[in-house]
Amino acid sequence: MKSERLELDTSDVKLADQILESMPDSSEEMLQITQRLLNRERQHGRYIVRDQLARGGMGVIYTVYDQDLRRTTAMKVPSPQILHQEPKVSSFIEESRVTAQLEHPNIVPIHEIGVIEDSSLPYYTMKLVDGEPLKDVIRMIAREDPDYVRHYTRHRLLDIFLKVCNAVAYAHSHGVIHRDIKPENIMVGKFGEVLLMDWGLAKYVDAEDNTAFEEVQDTSQIVEHNPSRTEDGVIKGSLAYIAPEQVLGNPSEIDKKTDIFLLGGTLYQIFTHSPPYEGENMMDILQRAERCEYEVPSKRNPRAQIPKALERIILHAMAPAKNKRYASCQDLIDDIEAFLAGRRSGGIRQFHVGQEIIKAGDESKETFVIISGKARIHRNVNGRNMTIAEIGAGEIVGEMAGIGQSARTATVTATEDTEALIITYDLLLDELRKLSPWMEKIVFSLADRVRLNSRYLHPLLLENRIFPLVNQLFLIYAGAHVQAEPGTPISYPLKDVVDEVTMNLGLDMARTAKVIDILTEEGLCSNVAEQLSIPSLQEFALFNDYCRCKMDINTGVKKSGEIQLIKDEDCRFHRIVSHLHEIDV
Repeated sequence: MKSERLELDTSDVKLADQILESMPDSSEEMLQITQRLLNRERQHGRYIVRDQLARGGMGVIYTVYDQDLRRTTAMKVPSPQILHQEPKVSSFIEESRVTAQLEHPNIVPIHEIGVIEDSSLPYYTMKLVDGEPLKDVIRMIAREDPDYVRHYTRHRLLDIFLKVCNAVAYAHSHGVIHRDIKPENIMVGKFGEVLLMDWGLAKYVDAEDNTAFEEVQDTSQIVEHNPSRTEDGVIKGSLAYIAPEQVLGNPSEIDKKTDIFLLGGTLYQIFTHSPPYEGENMMDILQRAERCEYEVPSKRNPRAQIPKALERIILHAMAPAKNKRYASCQDLIDDIEAFLAGRRSGGIRQFHVGQEIIKAGDESKETFVIISGKARIHRNVNGRNMTIAEIGAGEIVGEMAGIGQSARTATVTATEDTEALIITYDLLLDELRKLSPWMEKIVFSLADRVRLNSRYLHPLLLENRIFPLVNQLFLIYAGAHVQAEPGTPISYPLKDVVDEVTMNLGLDMARTAKVIDILTEEGLCSNVAEQLSIPSLQEFALFNDYCRCKMDINTGVKKSGEIQLIKDEDCRFHRIVSHLHEIDV
């Protein structure tokens, strides 16, 4: 690695001389004053070691108390087994220097580097994060711990990931790559802090990786290692996450896009709860990593219901070939931010007059928001093209197919030149899943009921509503005749009949009354003192069949067909139907 060197010019030297000249003659006296002011609890050494925080192959981290600044901080020292390996100790020192140069809110700040008093052990101190590794957070979510599940929503997890991406993007802007990004190296604080830790494998992308690591000649040695542990030999990184180019151990192939792959692997574990590579032993994992052989996130953890748009981001970052990955961290950041902001519509589309926006029977899942223009929703019923509704600017169509898995049940045709915003299926489902689980279930349940009911066309949607109304009257009185004694006249208050028909069919009450008035005028019904009856149920049944036949109603148990009428009856029924048409039932 390379590090910045501090060069002193002439002015720096002169300033240093002035400072020394201004100091008291007795340096011993000054030292005593300083020590008294610092008031250290222990006089030998600035730091008091408290507890061991973590231990790895390259270093050990302790919590220590800084007597001078009176705060608890973290101290990292090299592992005992590398103390006599100068290249690795040098790498330890360079780690602190590289990290210290990366001053970013999401990169752990380095406080000091030095040598422990009365020893040859180097150390550096850094901020102590009051939190836990992201790996532990993911593990608790996988266990469905209610506190973690409630707190770490998809949005919050992606916000954590974005902060890590920003840290990596900042390092890349300074020519530094991390090479060991994984959930274990990401600390999550209690108050929103996110810090990317462990820059022990970091290097400048334009520098030679000339650290003299020992090569692993016997591959059986690898089998004994932990897959999530950082390897620092020829293969640098954690085997469960590494990019294919890291397996080859060629430093020239490892660059900023390697970090992008590792970021993708981190995002992979956030939502699948598992690292990309797992196997029976390390050699198995190594071979999987070399072939970039990992399971698609949605298949790895189907219960997580990973949105397709988010899965595409993961797969893009983890592409086996470097030229297929994101060109930069910023591109990855932009896609995550777009996902969070919901900017995943399918764009705006123009439709000309007569052009179909949606076609019945299609299995497309887009939802359309009309920006300008008008369109007609229509459906083929019994061979006739029935208009269901007219829609205009601000109205939405196609959302039912988006929520459910059914095909389109109606056609939507532009009646004017129309502009529509297309909402993708992924975005619609993602927005629904932001709701509380019980609210999401209510929405899907209502959608299922509407979809079921839409199979049966409501009379209000028919261009001609005469037959449903006449048939309803017939059913009311036919049912009463079955239960009554033969020859017993059946009558009901007119108001009750109108209310019953209106309630059952959902038709307008005034129009229902007009239909009954016409039927009464024509003798099919009788109204005496506001008591409505049907003089001849047999004749009314014949008229009901006539309406079914003339309106070509072919649904239900009884199919329409030719009925035998004498000429006078045919003329009379035709006249009654024509009269009913005039009131636009």
